[in-house]
Formats: sequence, structure tokens, C-alpha cells
Amino acid sequence: MKAFNSFLFVASFLIASALVIGLVGCSRQEKKEPPPTAQQPAPPLKPRPATTGPVSVDFDKAPLSDVALFVSSVTGKGFVFASGAEHPVTWVEFNIPREKFFDSFSRTLSGSGLLLKTSDEGRTYTIEKAEDVKVPCKLDFASSSRGTFFLLGSVVYPKEQFPFPAHQSNGHWYATVPKSFLDSLKQ
Repeated sequence: MKAFNSFLFVASFLIASALVIGLVGCSRQEKKEPPPTAQQPAPPLKPRPATTGPVSVDFDKAPLSDVALFVSSVTGKGFVFASGAEHPVTWVEFNIPREKFFDSFSRTLSGSGLLLKTSDEGRTYTIEKAEDVKVPCKLDFASSSRGTFFLLGSVVYPKEQFPFPAHQSNGHWYATVPKSFLDSLKQ
């Protein structure tokens, strides 16, 4: 009987071990959490204008398209960008009365070297790069049998190849030259 008891003990041990191993293999496995993904920062909140009262703006080197979108939401006016007009704009002003808001925007554009032109009966405006101011300039010249020559800066131009409109008055030659060009000659 002692052998039979030992046999039952070993058999029950093997059965219990098989059940434990089977249960371990069939047990619910925990769900693994996916590795954390790099979260992108939330986009900056765009200012939303109040529907009444004064308007405050705080744009520091903001894209012109964002500034124009904000102005459009306040005024209801549309904007079209001409080539060369897209660059950052800085406009910081507080408590602008609504009736003066559009004028303030126009002054800000002028200060940034941009021009606001009306089109479509005042509902749509074109934003373009301001033209360079042209100023009259007295030219140094020489005339000979070979023609008239102008000296501008350190370059001598034949009259036919002079890059700016020139005219003669009282024995002197004058040209209308962009101010930025003259300023570059003085440097």
C-alpha cells in the first residue's frame, strides 16, 4: 500500500503541475501600453476679436497673412496679396476704437514698406510692396562729337543707355532716380 500511496502522490503532483502550467499559459496577459509618442505642441491660439468695444493687437513679427486674417475678422474687409508683399509684421497697439482700427492697420503696413490699395468698391484691398520714391538728381555730363555722356556714381553712361529718364533744362541735365539708389551711391 505504501507503493500505491507514493504512486498516487506522484500522480497527483504531476496532475497539479500540469494544471498550474496550463493555467499559467492560458492566463490573461496584460495589455502592453504602446510606447509614448512625441506629442506636438498645441498650435498657438489666434486672437479672437471681441464683437464690440476697442480692439487691441499684439503681433510680433507675425506673418502678414495672419495679421490680415485678424483684421478681416474685425472689419469684414478682404485682402489680396501682391507679389513681394508677404513678410513679417510687428503691430502692437492697445484699445484702438473700432472706427479707427482699419486706419491703424493701414499705417502699420506703411511703416512696414507696404501699400494698401482699394479695389472692388472698398470691400477688398490689395497689399503690395510700396514703390521706391523717385527724386530729381542733377547729372554731371559731357557732350562731344561722339554724343552725350552722364556720370552717375562712378559709372559713365551714354545718353542712350542711361537707366533713368533724363531731361535737359537751362543747360543742365536732370534725371528722376529712385531715392534708395541715390542713398546707395552716398555710402
